[in-house]
Amino acid sequence: MSIFDPMATSLIKQFGTVPVNMHALKSAFKPRNKEGWSPMSKIAFLQRNGTLVRLRRDLYLCLPEEGEGTYSRELIANHLLHPSYVSYETVLSRAGVIPERVALLKSSCMKRSKVFDNATGRYEYIQVPEAYFPIGLTRQKTEEGYFYLTATPEKALCDLIVSSANLRIQSMKTMRSYLEEYLRADWDMISEMNLSIIRACAEKTNKKKNELNFLERTICRERV
Repeated sequence: MSIFDPMATSLIKQFGTVPVNMHALKSAFKPRNKEGWSPMSKIAFLQRNGTLVRLRRDLYLCLPEEGEGTYSRELIANHLLHPSYVSYETVLSRAGVIPERVALLKSSCMKRSKVFDNATGRYEYIQVPEAYFPIGLTRQKTEEGYFYLTATPEKALCDLIVSSANLRIQSMKTMRSYLEEYLRADWDMISEMNLSIIRACAEKTNKKKNELNFLERTICRERV
């Protein structure tokens, strides 16, 4: 066992699997010791042996030992770009609204759209208006007991529609076709969606307002 194994265990106990910045990491280590290891040297070593993963500049993840738990990509997504919330196909897939499994983790943000690639996967961020951002959000708990911000399925569907550049829907018939044939969505889940969230999204966006109105009306017709 290396002299750094206790250090790795200490990091996990202190930070868990919550992404941590360089300042916090450096403060977790004592100043340069007798062996000449500075905090930066320790951080570099822990990266080389796989204890620390660099997520982006100045942001790291402490990996748990095998069999000692895992980490949440949704929690990582919230920290990579803040403020942001997990959304789009990521939420729709995990909620069972669409059948496809999605590897790319997509989020909405108020800053410029970005993409991050690191050892834990790919993360895409799509900019939305500030007034639209807080509608239909909720917090979910990870297996490790941490919380991340995510869209409800209703908001995720609105986000997907609003962000689809070539989507042109001009009737309830074409909206239903988009949901059933293109997305292959579970119609039972769609028909139970909270219309107030869809309505609020339509009111706060200048893009795809008509499409969101058709979505609301299509669901309303199904309930009659």
